[in-house]
Amino acid sequence: MTDWLKIKQDPRVLRGIGLACCGVCSCLLSAASFNGFQIPLNTALSAALSPTCGIAVLAGSLFTYALTGTLTKGPVFLCAIALTALLRWLISMQHTPRAAALLAASGTGLSAVIFSMARIIGGRELLFWGAGAVLAGLLAACIRRAAERFECGVPVRLHAGDAAAFSVCFVIFIAALCSVRVLMFSLGQIVSAFIILTAAKRYRAGGGMICGTLSAFALLITDAQAAGFAAVLPAAGLAAGFLAGRRKEMLFLMMQLFCCAGLMLSGWDIHTGRIWVNSIIGGLLFLFLPAQQIADSILQWNDGDADLAALTGARLDFLSDSIAGVRGSAEQIVSRLAKAELPHDAVRHVCDTVCAKCSYHDECWAQGDEEVRRCFRRLSEAGLTEPAAAPFHCLKPDQVTAEFIRTKKQNASEKALAARLRETQTLLFSQMKITESLLRRAGQQSRRTYHRELTRYVTDVLGHLQIPLLAAAVSETENGRLLIELYMPADAEPDAVLVTEVLRDALQRPLECCGTEAAGGEQRLLLQSTGGFSVTTAAAQCAVHDDEPCGDCWDTFSDQSGAVYLAVSDGMGTGKNAALDARIVLSNFRQLVQSGMECQGAADMVNAIMLTKSGDERFATLDVAKICTDTASVTLYKYGAGPTFVRQGDVVTVCQAANGPIGILPKTEPYTVQLQLDRGDLLFLMSDGMDEAVFPYIRQKLREGGDLQELVHTLCGKAPRSADGSPADDVTVLAAALSGTVIDD
Repeated sequence: MTDWLKIKQDPRVLRGIGLACCGVCSCLLSAASFNGFQIPLNTALSAALSPTCGIAVLAGSLFTYALTGTLTKGPVFLCAIALTALLRWLISMQHTPRAAALLAASGTGLSAVIFSMARIIGGRELLFWGAGAVLAGLLAACIRRAAERFECGVPVRLHAGDAAAFSVCFVIFIAALCSVRVLMFSLGQIVSAFIILTAAKRYRAGGGMICGTLSAFALLITDAQAAGFAAVLPAAGLAAGFLAGRRKEMLFLMMQLFCCAGLMLSGWDIHTGRIWVNSIIGGLLFLFLPAQQIADSILQWNDGDADLAALTGARLDFLSDSIAGVRGSAEQIVSRLAKAELPHDAVRHVCDTVCAKCSYHDECWAQGDEEVRRCFRRLSEAGLTEPAAAPFHCLKPDQVTAEFIRTKKQNASEKALAARLRETQTLLFSQMKITESLLRRAGQQSRRTYHRELTRYVTDVLGHLQIPLLAAAVSETENGRLLIELYMPADAEPDAVLVTEVLRDALQRPLECCGTEAAGGEQRLLLQSTGGFSVTTAAAQCAVHDDEPCGDCWDTFSDQSGAVYLAVSDGMGTGKNAALDARIVLSNFRQLVQSGMECQGAADMVNAIMLTKSGDERFATLDVAKICTDTASVTLYKYGAGPTFVRQGDVVTVCQAANGPIGILPKTEPYTVQLQLDRGDLLFLMSDGMDEAVFPYIRQKLREGGDLQELVHTLCGKAPRSADGSPADDVTVLAAALSGTVIDD
């Protein structure tokens, strides 16, 4: 696989593929028939591409003319192509659409002048070639504009100014393909039907009508006998677009009804009947192929929002980096000040303030009285409540003792203030770090591909359900998933299941609901397209006392990237206080993750919240499993949590670590594990109520498998019991099973 990727990324391979494509396109355009007229398409193609590609176009044209026996009928065309390629080599200029138009017009006009001087073409034909030079220039400008977009990468993102150029290229492309026939089948007519239906489904009525009109024009310039059938194509695309919210079969049937009307207008002749058959084949391809995905992977409409999104993302990144710089400087200053602010040395301080004023100072200190030194050290090390006395021969014993007590109280007070200041600084720096993370994440999200037409369509569909939308946005995430964000007032009560089903039918996409979150006076409902793996969850709990809630809490949710989270929190102790601590940890962690934060940053913020929640010492464990539904990779984050059992095939492993929970230390460091699971694998998160003596039984039950819900209840019931038969501790078992999903178009 790696070798193949290297081959595909090799510039020489890409250059060879490009030359081959240019040669094939030139062959196709040379063989194209436009109702008996000759159009200088290859001259325009040669002017719009690089000099090397221009040589490939010339070679392809020569090959086609020689193969079809028309080499002597197109000398002016061949000369025009050769002159255009030569001018591209000789003239060094910026390759803009205007320059390409000038080259194509100059090459065609110069070729016509040369053959006119040789008396091979006459005056009337010279006028014809003058018009051909203007046409070649216009076509070259359009082809160059399209080539510039393709050079930026695929999928091509179109802007409003590209509409005319791409429309001309579309007509040329379809018209050239109409000349490719195998028996009664025309490739251009098949492709045009497929594109009309795809545009109607993707861009509704406007897209269907525009593509229908362009396809009709392409059909007319290649086959004048199909005028009656071509006349109905714009109406067919328009009608199909009005049914964009219906099933694909409805669009297909609507277009075929209009095509049948076109067949009637043409008099039911055999020639038009063949065109109808080709449109049916194109419609069937639309039904059985992932049309929308194919269209989005090649070309996407972009009416200027991408530039604004890129600017917004860059601004947010800059702001995030600025906050990071301020935080780094502040942390360095605090670290230096903390080293400089050392506590007072009590012995030296008392000696300087009391003993220095005593007449016996020299006898006690200068002459090195060891008894005095030992006594002062005892006074310095003694606690505030411990009895202590000055040296027996000291002239100021009360002052010495009082000064020691005052100095130690001052040091203790300064230590307490410094500890409180460090906690405040830690909280401030963690908040700044979280702000950086949120801004950076927002910058990444702003660079998503937003679909304006789909957003309007979703708004219209939900408007029929009378859902009070404040705003809606349909975008494509980094991993290619469709994400739908719906913002509503906080007092609205939308049926998430109904909304998901309605939008799934309207968009013909497999969607799943990520849940509803409230903030302030708004709530947000997130929907996203499903990944390659689905996650089924089950949970079971048992409390120590039947009349009190379980001190453990669990939750499952999804984020905006499609990852599924399993989370378990065990509060300190049992009962409602423990349950409250666990719920605070889980609810805040979920809200922060769904707002766009990474797991560790969210846990750091929750830890800061727990530290400042009250003066009492209260903490809770946090056990998180993040499952990527695209790759089935799993990341475990453990903060003082219980064991996690993983069954991969027939192998059962245990992941556990002895680190601190949330809410004890200012800084939390999780124990993390990376796992790669597959379909059929199981994941079990358990609170610390499970004793290690039960581990062999758990391994055996996981190997046996079975219904997931029954399995978690069985394991939960196996928790250690006290003498009266009640659980020795609160127990929670949260499990997940991975399976595959079938993604329909």
